[in-house]
Amino acid sequence: MQQHNFIKRPDKRLKCKICEWDWASKTNTLCPGVIRYSWGCQPSHLKDEVDLHKQNLKPKKGVKPSGCYYSMNRNEWTWFYDQKDCDLDNPELPPIVQWDNLGELKTVGQLKKINLAPSEETKPRGVAWVWDKDAEWGVWIPLYHEDDCKWNPKDGWITKFQLQKTYLLSRGWIKQLGEPDKCLENPRYPNAPSIKLYSRKRVEQFLANNAEEYAEWLDKRDKYIAIFEANKDKIFAKRNAAKEQTKMCLKCASGCSAPEGFLCAIHPMGLIDMPCPDFSERVN
Repeated sequence: MQQHNFIKRPDKRLKCKICEWDWASKTNTLCPGVIRYSWGCQPSHLKDEVDLHKQNLKPKKGVKPSGCYYSMNRNEWTWFYDQKDCDLDNPELPPIVQWDNLGELKTVGQLKKINLAPSEETKPRGVAWVWDKDAEWGVWIPLYHEDDCKWNPKDGWITKFQLQKTYLLSRGWIKQLGEPDKCLENPRYPNAPSIKLYSRKRVEQFLANNAEEYAEWLDKRDKYIAIFEANKDKIFAKRNAAKEQTKMCLKCASGCSAPEGFLCAIHPMGLIDMPCPDFSERVN
């Protein structure tokens, strides 16, 4: 700071030759030594340190500011520097991208929504600046491309029923998967068996590690379903006939209960055809 070098303007106001600021009468303030601007009125090539930081620039060592602004509310000076008097701040910083022109780049939060995440070795393809109340000049947000990221679904908890319905796992596959990751008490029925929960990430990692075998299993399962769909009418007809035959056997005089189960005196080895031709209703 230094003393003002006043000249009197035609309107009798005092103006400093150095900072080019004017007053109605003489002032006790000191001159900043550079041109003083109203906020936002400085030339476009003059930037404060925050704006320089947004462009990954910093003033060269020993360089003096080329302009300034004084905030009466905060009682502090903001100094402006000419961009040609600046050096690159961080040579390793990725290319700077504006928020309204991200293209295919995404933040970690945006990637998380589509179950992707960069690995520790993945380098961002760009960065974008945001203001942060805890950082003097804001912070850089890394930006990544989907092609550089790995599949990383949000973990969740899956029941055994969901394993069978969503991932089409049989009992054998669930046995290979191993013990559940945690067990919870049944909230409705305290005396019922505990609810077994599996980590979604562990399930999908397990399937990824056994991808070839899992694909073969799905192929076989599709064939089983196709066979079932083609013959389901016959299968259900046979099941219904078996139910009706069971009712007849329980009412039949030839049937009796034994330690080995329900036996028939006429057909001890089981029926060949249904309904049974030898049915005779039991008389009480």
